[in-house]
Amino acid sequence: MENFKSRIFIVLSIFLLFGIENASAQFEQKLTLQASGGFVGAFSPDPFTDIFEIGFSLDAGTQYNFSRSVSMVVMAKYATYFHSPDEEFSLESAKFNLLGISLCPKFRFFTRSKVNPYVFGGASINYINISFSLDGTETRKKTEPTSIGFIGGLGFDFRINDNIAVFWQGGVNRVDFDVVWIDSFYQQLGININMFKAKSL
Repeated sequence: MENFKSRIFIVLSIFLLFGIENASAQFEQKLTLQASGGFVGAFSPDPFTDIFEIGFSLDAGTQYNFSRSVSMVVMAKYATYFHSPDEEFSLESAKFNLLGISLCPKFRFFTRSKVNPYVFGGASINYINISFSLDGTETRKKTEPTSIGFIGGLGFDFRINDNIAVFWQGGVNRVDFDVVWIDSFYQQLGININMFKAKSL
């Protein structure tokens, strides 16, 4: 009987230690800082792509990790497009600026390897400003202060160590500008930094 009790005590102790270790690892990597930059390219609608084709974007935000596989990302984005001169429009200059905040669930795969593929998608709220200068004599501006958008894509990150990972991601971004949907694709390189000294999730 004493041997039986001793075995039960040992088994329970092992499970308890495993649970504490696992909970500690989960807690220590709950929060991740994320920053990235890359290029954007518009592909719809035609009146927009006739003036703006490519640009760049900068993102910064926070990722909350529910588990090894599931996270929620809150991201601030700045994007701007370069003006493409076109004889039809006679524009001296044109500017497109977007400032937005997105909320995206992220789902990772192969979480125990150094390379983790993932997919993500969600919604965004954006401030958009477009301005045109016609032959240097007239400037027209249009602002959309609360533009709704959608964003989605896929990527993979590579863990350098327990605290730092680099990633590539690409996808599609869709924003509403005065009842016209502007569609673009993007590719980015970035870095993830865990805020705590952590074990791998």
